[in-house]
Parts: sequence; structure tokens; C-alpha cells
Amino acid sequence: MQSPKVLSLTAAIILSGCTLGPDYERGSSLTSILGLDGAGADPMKYAAAPDPAAIAAESISHWWERLGDPDLAPLVAEMLSNNKDLAVSVARVRQAQASLENVAGTRLPSLDLNPSANRSFTANSAGNRTYANSFSMGTTLSWQTDLFGRLRRSGRSQAANLAAAEADWQGLIHTQIATLVRTRVALATLERRLAATQAIAESRRATLNAVERRYRAGLESTNAVDLHAARENYTSALADIPSLENDIAATTTSLHVLLGRIPGNSALNIDALANVPPPQDIPVGVPASLLDRRPDLRAAEFRLEAATENVGVAIADLYPNLTLTGTLSSSDASTANLFDITSLAGSLTAQIAQPLFDGGARQATVRQREAQMAEQAAAYADNILTAIKEVEDALVAERKSAARLVQLESTLREVRLAEASALDRFRRGIGTYERLLEIQRRLQTAEQTLLIEQQNKWNSRIDLLLTLGGDWLGTGAEQISINTLSLETGTRESGTHETHS
Repeated sequence: MQSPKVLSLTAAIILSGCTLGPDYERGSSLTSILGLDGAGADPMKYAAAPDPAAIAAESISHWWERLGDPDLAPLVAEMLSNNKDLAVSVARVRQAQASLENVAGTRLPSLDLNPSANRSFTANSAGNRTYANSFSMGTTLSWQTDLFGRLRRSGRSQAANLAAAEADWQGLIHTQIATLVRTRVALATLERRLAATQAIAESRRATLNAVERRYRAGLESTNAVDLHAARENYTSALADIPSLENDIAATTTSLHVLLGRIPGNSALNIDALANVPPPQDIPVGVPASLLDRRPDLRAAEFRLEAATENVGVAIADLYPNLTLTGTLSSSDASTANLFDITSLAGSLTAQIAQPLFDGGARQATVRQREAQMAEQAAAYADNILTAIKEVEDALVAERKSAARLVQLESTLREVRLAEASALDRFRRGIGTYERLLEIQRRLQTAEQTLLIEQQNKWNSRIDLLLTLGGDWLGTGAEQISINTLSLETGTRESGTHETHS
């Protein structure tokens, strides 16, 4: 008889267990771990996962495309596809989506199927065994009626959490793009500063050669002090070059990390990056409605909405919970008669669960959720005030940086003219080297200061773009005005507050 063998095999399979789900396997190389091998085996990339590049293209302002820099577009596209911080944020959005689907599923009836099979035997006094089979099939249908809206509010809370996660994701896209632009501008500025320093070093080398010739000729206008000062002036310029080269290397590796590349192992066209254009001036005014596009403000409002819904969940938990359960089963010694109507049995149960005494735990939960709601309301109000401050500061920084650049450009022109005149006078023997040395050092300071201020203007422009959640094209020339918000309810009102023209 084969039945004991079948039972033994079944028991062995059950005891051996069955493990489902993925197992961690470390990549065979650094590129495979980072997902850079192009094999498409990255475990974090699912077919249903949202694409950061596609989301950015559809849902946020393309402010980086209007900065006048053609090299930015391919870098932004590469970063949106490969940046690891964005991959982390995408995974959080998927978690929030799954949580919402989980809560939505609890509002629907659940159906369980419970098939079973049993084989037993009895033995008589002679040792003969009598075997008997028993088969059964049961189903259980259960449904929480959600009389007081606990599940509905839980679903709304998870939907708000999902919206907040998506807003955080889009906010991170803005931030990472801004960091990319800042790094791009920093690289271009460092390249220009390096070129200016190398030109200054070459000029000082030529001046040193002239001083040495005059000193060897025994001219009374040139002494040992002038010679040593000229050498110090030249070597100090040379000493600035390795420092700038080190800054360029560090900034380049930072750019590699943003792009999802292995730092130090990727080629980057520095020459193309050196020609970053200056930012254009902002229009007369920008409408404050652009603040509504800020992902951080949207995320804060969604979190307030989720906290409000959680208060309703806690209150609904104080009331009875009605669960309806239905069962249908059938059992027989033969599978042929298992679904016969004569073998069917069923039941319908209505169960009400009403908490009577829990030591005040549920009431404490309500108070806790209300305090969390108040916390999120205060955080939302603070985010609004901070956003207004950031717009104010960015506008002032833009205006003051532009005014400072005008003065620095004028200063640089005058110092260059003074340096050319002092060098000509020195070569003709009617000017002192001390005067030339002073002007050359002032020229280096003026050139470096101008380049740094140009970078500061770029950073101020990026700050303004971030505070407004994008650019302002197609908005006309309205005055900048910030919508006032009701800090108690979080609802927008019609009043405005003018800030800058």
C-alpha cells in the first residue's frame, strides 16, 4: 500500500519548509553593487516604480533649462536617473503607496479558503489496520462594517502621507538639481580662478625676470629687497595654484556622486564647464502664487491633513466595531461527494466589540493624536513664515549682489589700468617696484573677488528659484505678493502682503 509512503513524503516536504521572497546576494563588483554595470539587475528597480526623470519632466518647473547653460540638460537627466538619494526617496514613495493599498484592502471583505485532508487508521486485536479518509473544504468571509469611519479616515490619512512622500520626493528633485547647478557653477568659477591665478603667476614671473636683470645690472633703483620681494610675490602666486587644483578635484568628485558615478573614475569635460554664463536679471515682479508650487509647503500641509485624519481614527476607536463573519464548509470521506449539497454546513455571525475599560488608554491616544495635529499645524505655519523669509532674503541678495558686481567690475577695470601704468613706469625706470608690487596684489584680489561674487550671484539666483518652486516665465510683471494663510485652520485667504517690486 502506497499511502504510508505518500504521507511520509508529504511530512518531509512540510518539515523541510518553503522559503519565499528574495535572498540578499552581494554584487560581484563595485559597479554591480552601485547598479552601474548596465545589466539591469538592480533589485531596487521594479517595473512599477516611478521614474524620477519622468516625474520631473511632468510635474515640476524646468527652471534649470532657462539658465542659459546647454551643458546642464544632460547632467540633470543623468542625475535624475542615477542619483542614489533620489532612489531612496522613490522607495519611500513606494512604501507609502503600499501602505495606502493595505488600508484600502481592509475596507473590503476578506475571503479565506481552508481545504484539508486526513487519513487515519485503527487496529484490531489481531493487528490488522483499517484506514479511513476524510476530506473537508471550508471558506470564511469576514467584513468590518466601519460604522464610525475608522477605516475611511485611516485611508485618508495614508493618502495624505502618500501625497507628502511624493511632495518630499519632488522637493528632493529640486534640491538635488540646485546642488548640481551650484556644483557646476563652483567648478566653472574655480576653473576661472585657476586660469586667473596662472596668468598672474606668469605676469609676476616676467616682473621677477625684469627685477633680476636690473639687480644684476647694478641699477640704483633696484636693490636686494626688491629682488626678494619679487621672488616672494611670484612664489605666493604659484602656491595658490595647488590649492585651487585641489578644490577642483574635490568639487569634481562631488559632482560624480550627484550623478551616481564612481568618484575619480569618470571622465568629465571640464573645458566645456568653464564657460558658464552669468544669470539674467529677474523681472520687475513675481506672483506669490508660485509659493504654492513649493514641495516642502505641500508636504507640510499633507502631513497636517494626515494628522487631522488620525484624530478621527482614534475617536472612532472609542465606539463599537461590528464585524460580520460567514462560513461555509463541506466534509466527506470521498472527494467526489465533497461538494454535494447534503454535506454542506454554514453559519453567519455578527460580532460587536465595544471597549468597556482600558485604563484610559484610548482616551490618551485621542489626546496624543490631537497634540500631533497641533504640532503639524505649528510646523506648517512655521514653514510658511520661513518660505516668506527665504523669498525676502533671496530677493535682497539678488539685488545687492548685482549692485556689488557693478562696483567690482569697475574696480577691476581701474586696477588693471593702474597695473599696466605701474608696470610701464617700472620698465622705464621711473617707477618703484614697491608701487608695482602693491598694485599687482590688489589686481589679484580684485580678480578673485569678482569671480567669487559672480558665483554668489548664481547661488542667490538658485536660492530664489528654490524658494519659488521654479521660475517665473509666463507670469507677467505682477508685484510679488505673499498669500496670507490662516495659521489655525491652514486654509488660504484672499489677503495679500506686498514685499518687493
